[in-house]
Amino acid sequence: MMDHRRARQGLAPCLLLALAAGTTAFADWAGFAQYGAVAEIAVEPDAVDMDIRIKESVFTNLAGADGGPLLPGLLRLQDKDGHPLEGRIVSFAKPDAVPGKTDGPCYEARLRFDVAGKPEALSLVPAARLGKELGVVVSHRGVPVADLGALEAPARILLDWNDPWRSRFEDSGRLRRHSAPRSFLYVEPYEVRHEVLLRLEDLAPYLRFKPKDPQNLGAGERESLKQAAGDFLRTRNPVRVNGTVVEAQLDRVEFLRFDRQGMQKAGDTEPLYPASALVGAILVYLTEAPAETVDLQWELFGPGLERRPVTLYFGKESFEFDATPRDPVFRWSAEEALGLAPEVEPPAPAPDDEHGVPALRFQAAAVAFLCAAWLARRKHPVLAGTGLAAAVAAMLFPQALGLTGQPEARAEAFPRPQVRPRLEALLHNVYRAYALPGEEAGYDRLAMSLDGPLLEEVYLRQRRAVMARNQGLGGEGRVSRIEVLGDGLATRKLGPSSFEVTAQWIAHGTVSHWGHSHDRHNLYAARMVLSIAGDGTWKITAMDLLEGRPSASSPRS
Repeated sequence: MMDHRRARQGLAPCLLLALAAGTTAFADWAGFAQYGAVAEIAVEPDAVDMDIRIKESVFTNLAGADGGPLLPGLLRLQDKDGHPLEGRIVSFAKPDAVPGKTDGPCYEARLRFDVAGKPEALSLVPAARLGKELGVVVSHRGVPVADLGALEAPARILLDWNDPWRSRFEDSGRLRRHSAPRSFLYVEPYEVRHEVLLRLEDLAPYLRFKPKDPQNLGAGERESLKQAAGDFLRTRNPVRVNGTVVEAQLDRVEFLRFDRQGMQKAGDTEPLYPASALVGAILVYLTEAPAETVDLQWELFGPGLERRPVTLYFGKESFEFDATPRDPVFRWSAEEALGLAPEVEPPAPAPDDEHGVPALRFQAAAVAFLCAAWLARRKHPVLAGTGLAAAVAAMLFPQALGLTGQPEARAEAFPRPQVRPRLEALLHNVYRAYALPGEEAGYDRLAMSLDGPLLEEVYLRQRRAVMARNQGLGGEGRVSRIEVLGDGLATRKLGPSSFEVTAQWIAHGTVSHWGHSHDRHNLYAARMVLSIAGDGTWKITAMDLLEGRPSASSPRS
């Protein structure tokens, strides 16, 4: 019995994409569409900043160019004794519409509230007429206190300046679910990815680290910490795939921060408060076959780390689990979680089990034996021997040519439902090889999907791409999903263990450069030769690219 829960799709943020994202424009503020206004409140020593975005269609009584008539009463702040805090409008504007956005015209404003030192508590008091139209998210020294949610009534926040992760709303219903330190597991073709989020405060004792400045991490400290954290995490929290421990490969380590977009890579020069700093590490476990079972054993428990939330993503499904010192192992299997048996290709029926041709073969052998017996009685030894040889040939000729077990059904190659997931996995693996550091790792990865001259050709192309990326040319792209389109997918048998397939696919992913991230959906079409080894392994041995262009949409997206 598995002890994890299936979660609703899209609840947790993807660290991988968050690391690539760079824009912080209000127009992309996740969750804004469901509210008439959203306020982001950042609590720092001596000041509280409030960024507000207001839809013009909801609030039509904004008068004047400075927003003065509405903003002070939209959301008021009070100190721990209930005294109002005076705020001033720093900026107010009506930005131009963003192409592709359906939110409509809006106003954007920033307010600043001066506070005395480090307040122990703050109260948020929304305008009574707003109802559920106002959404609020609060961060304390960069740490989100709760997820974005509607603010319908006054709410009080308790602030812990020694450990901002302990700051909280008095209302127990306001939770910080998916922004807290946790683990994300992604099960993809030929790999499992473990994205680890840890507070620097929790990791520091293992690394024997103490910051020189308790208010900010220096540039040298950040780099040495990332190196030490990667070396440490690569050997901890073992992952088993299909029952076997797989060696972790370190993809990257970054310091992260939270903003209105979720998790972002912290800039090299922006202040980083050690008590709230968050370390993100991505560990990759390469597999030789798609994962049917995954086990993660979490080892890093201690003061303040009594449980470890884990979320696993498999296709469009997600599953959640809390690891504890008494139950530290997260176990998942595709068969039990989704009610799906692992894909097992049934052995092809041997000709002897079929009707028609095999039956004729037995009939011919029987006739040859009878003729040989009759000729022997008639004392024609040469002719009798010829008949006996014909009978033996009729029985053994298919085995001599190695045709037994090669089903005639393969004359039309394989049906599309069988080819489509296999081809998606092979292509995804090829794209993934381009993101792996090191020539040997990239070549070994490609060799799992490609063979023959095609392997050498693609490998040399990969080397040029990696060299260009290391020299700072272009951006860093990552393909997250391959979608083979059913329309136009055709197969044709070439031989007993190879066939030709013509297919179209969309490579879904992101391209990141100079601190910005863009979604990409590229459509490709190719004619390929797929070969099947004796152990059942599929590989692409030849490819003729027919088309490659950007795609605006996807049937399955």
